[in-house]
Amino acid sequence: MQLKQSAETLAKTVKTQKGFTLIELMVVVVIMSVVVSVGVLSLARFNQDLAENQQAKIESFFKQVADQSAFSQKLYLIAPDDKGLSVYRFLNAEWLADESMDSLIWHEGFRVSWELDEHFVQQQNLPRSGWLFWPSGEVVAGKIVLGNLTSEPNESASDSEITIDWNEALEFAEQ
Repeated sequence: MQLKQSAETLAKTVKTQKGFTLIELMVVVVIMSVVVSVGVLSLARFNQDLAENQQAKIESFFKQVADQSAFSQKLYLIAPDDKGLSVYRFLNAEWLADESMDSLIWHEGFRVSWELDEHFVQQQNLPRSGWLFWPSGEVVAGKIVLGNLTSEPNESASDSEITIDWNEALEFAEQ
C-alpha cells in the first residue's frame, strides 16, 4: 500500500512540472550570450588577419615587380582595377601584358580603393592608370586602402581599414 501511495505522489509531482524555471532560462541566456560574443570577437580578428595577409601579398607583389624591372632593365606598370592588380611591361616600344607574372586578385570581402597620379598617367601616355616601375628601382608613389565590406567607406581612422602607402623608393609606411 505504501508503495502505491509513493507511486501516486511521484506521478502527481511529475505531472505538475511542465517547462523550465526562470533561473534555468536565465542560465541558458547567459551561456548563449557568452558564446555569441566570443564568436563575434573571433570573426573580427579573422577579418583583420585576412586584411593583413592581403597587405603582405600586395607589398610582396610590388617588390617582385620592382625586382623584375631591375633584372630585365625594362619599364613595368602595375595597373589596379576592381578585380586586382595586373602587370604590364614596356617591350619594343609598346606596353604588353606580362604573361610571366600572375595578376594579384583582391581577396573577397574587402572594399579596395587606391590613389595614383592621373596627371602622370596622361603625361607618360600609359595604357592604363597605375604605378610605373623604372629599372633603377624607382616607382611612382601611391596608396591602396583595404576596407572591410561591413564598414562604411571613408570612416576616419577606422580599425577595419588598412592603408598600404609607399614612396618613390618603394619603402612602405609603417602602420
